Amino acid sequence: MRKTTVEAVLRPKEAAEYAGCHVKTLLRALRRGDLVGHQRVAGGSWRIFESDLIAWIKGESPKRRRTA
Repeated sequence: MRKTTVEAVLRPKEAAEYAGCHVKTLLRALRRGDLVGHQRVAGGSWRIFESDLIAWIKGESPKRRRTA
């Protein structure tokens, strides 16, 4: 049997608080592709995996493709 792990998914406000930055800074990083985020539909609300946020905080390049 496979073990599955559930990763935290954050909204932009929660992610900004976690990162210690303003939500506009975080949204700008999402739009530029510096931070990987996911939207169900184009123009919809963003969701960010905690591991992607931690990588962004550390200054690492995005490893996943951004989906709109």
